[in-house]
Amino acid sequence: MNTLSFDSKRCERIRQHLDSYLSNELLVETASEVVRHLETCDACSRDLESRMRVREALQRAVANRSVPDSVRARVVRTLRDSQPRSFFRASAARWALGLAGIALILLSLFAAQWLSLRRGEQLVASILRLGVSDHVICAIKDHNYPEVANPPDQIRQKLGAQHAALLQVVQGRLPGFEVLEGHICTIPGSNRKYVHFITRGQGTILSVILTERNGVNLPRGKLLTTTGSTGIGLYQGHLSGMEIAGFESTQYFVFVVSDLSQNQVLQLAEGLAPALNDALRTTTHSKRSSLSENSSAAITNHGASVHLTSTSSIATRSGPSIMAARMFPHG
Repeated sequence: MNTLSFDSKRCERIRQHLDSYLSNELLVETASEVVRHLETCDACSRDLESRMRVREALQRAVANRSVPDSVRARVVRTLRDSQPRSFFRASAARWALGLAGIALILLSLFAAQWLSLRRGEQLVASILRLGVSDHVICAIKDHNYPEVANPPDQIRQKLGAQHAALLQVVQGRLPGFEVLEGHICTIPGSNRKYVHFITRGQGTILSVILTERNGVNLPRGKLLTTTGSTGIGLYQGHLSGMEIAGFESTQYFVFVVSDLSQNQVLQLAEGLAPALNDALRTTTHSKRSSLSENSSAAITNHGASVHLTSTSSIATRSGPSIMAARMFPHG
């Protein structure tokens, strides 16, 4: 539950960033500051919601509105008044009118497609941001793994019966990497929990993260990085100095995150995705229970408020989620 904030100067400064925040134009540090403030300030949260509704209304208006008859009539009248009454001039006017009509139609179609693509990019960025934040906070910042890998039985106990079988898949499908730790993380103040495998190989730390989708779907089409023979679509991004590749299973978003090169992370994700997706599919046939109800699962808490966004908030908001990030360059 949000609490009231009485720091008017801070509110004023945060509100100056809200439009850039909605457009995914802020640096990671500034976006995180905005997130933390929104979690404790009802007034600024309402301001954000209002701006999102206005944007949605404008987008729908541009995407769905055809050329009004009044505009068409005004174009015809202007062309007629500006041309002498001759056969050649009249023909030129008709051609100009036709070209203007075609241009307006093409512009309307382009605007609708651009807006749809833009919203898809924002959604992908918001979802991938979750995986990067989880990796940075739990594995890099908090260093929640041992220098010597924990025994497999100990990791399975931390994961609980529902996810213990995934350990063998992750270890077997990441050649050259050793699973150091596996656990279930929870974020104070948020309902979101995630399964976290921390591995080491090729001189770096790599995370495999699973977080429940809660009904949210990644957009397909042009936003996919690749679709292999298995039909699993992969999404990729570069955020906070990290490369991330992700896919969605029936119940989870799955992320592979590291500071390796873009191609290396994508290749590792392509090798892991089919087997891990099959393993996750089998878990849906068992009784679905909340991670918090799994008595055998070990819970790792992280206090960073940057994690306070859940995938459910992405589905309920009309605009980008709290964890928006600048991912995609636009010309």
